[in-house]
Amino acid sequence: MAVLLTRRAVLQAAMESVYNDPASVTTADGILVSDPMYTADPSLLERDFTRDTLSQQSHIVGRMLAKMDFTTELRGNGKQDSGALIDAPIITRLFRACGYSITSKNAAWATQVFEDGSHENQVSWAAGGTLTNTEAIKYTITVTTGGASGTAQITVTSDTAGEGVAANMITTATSESIGTWGLTLTPTFTGTLVTGQRWHVWLMPSGLLMKPVSSSMESLTLVMNKDGVKHVMPGAFGTFEITATAGEYASIKWTFTGTYQASTDAALPSPVYERTLPSQVESARLFIDDFAAIVEKFSFNQNNDVQVRPDVNSEQGYIGTRIVSRKPEGGIDPEATLVADYDFWGKLRNATRMPFQMRVGTETGNTIWVIGPSTQYTRMTYQDRQGLLTYDAGLKFAGYQADDEVMFFFA
Repeated sequence: MAVLLTRRAVLQAAMESVYNDPASVTTADGILVSDPMYTADPSLLERDFTRDTLSQQSHIVGRMLAKMDFTTELRGNGKQDSGALIDAPIITRLFRACGYSITSKNAAWATQVFEDGSHENQVSWAAGGTLTNTEAIKYTITVTTGGASGTAQITVTSDTAGEGVAANMITTATSESIGTWGLTLTPTFTGTLVTGQRWHVWLMPSGLLMKPVSSSMESLTLVMNKDGVKHVMPGAFGTFEITATAGEYASIKWTFTGTYQASTDAALPSPVYERTLPSQVESARLFIDDFAAIVEKFSFNQNNDVQVRPDVNSEQGYIGTRIVSRKPEGGIDPEATLVADYDFWGKLRNATRMPFQMRVGTETGNTIWVIGPSTQYTRMTYQDRQGLLTYDAGLKFAGYQADDEVMFFFA
């Protein structure tokens, strides 16, 4: 009789070309994971009849779902900066099955220009220029002198030294040079700009962009082998939680739900894993509302709601699962400051919509950016960190327009 070991387990993942049609996995599809867990989730149909005894009656098993939980590192693969889809890290497959699309960016590019809050006088910005940057750079454009076209002035600040632009006049339909890496922005507006209006734009290098979608979601086949016991779970959709603590490496806890299939005995495969090491969480360039908070820990929870799709015509009474909603949220634990330095409490009270950014990793090919253009505080309370007064600050990643509440960029 075989003795099975906890530490001998392999997880493989492959995208499905047809939903719920099991995709084949190879030795190139292995993912390094910790704490892999497979769970059969049965619906027990109780037969609760009255009779001449208090003994329970036998039940039957109705539909049977399957679930897999595991943890991975949040890291790149050393070549993702090419922007080629073929060079995508294998964990991007997991993001895709959690309701994200993947887009190739094989050259430097600029995000759309995001309005800070809601302006009464709307400005349309068109990006242009020949971009030469190899690093991510954030720019904030602020109206420092109100007025009409040809009178109003803007100032550009940046999270990168040397990229700011002194106050200069803004004219509708006339391009403005932003920073030193070739970016130009052309504003179009009428009427009067108001002092304090702000916009944000990120200049990004080549790499792979992941953004949430609300339709045409991709599914995954996951295969977990627990020392010879093979579990195949097609039609998988999931959700995830990220934890990034200073001085440690960032991790992602994944939870997937899919179609149950009978387990079998199979030899443990020997995948060829990605060999890139994870980065320590350091030099993260974390800014919220252009404030460089001193933070020990950042967390993000995708909060996807995965529901069963019942169907009397399908085996086990269901045709699969589907992501039906998402409520991404997170948190930071910044050191407390005086209100004059940064008004955390006022930002919470006013439901201020703020740009958020941070990165995990600093090396080309092994950097992941998290960007939220319209982030809000959801809670604020004090806590103690070894004698330092800190905040427990909740974050909501709200959509700016649609399917843009958060971006993960692999550079």
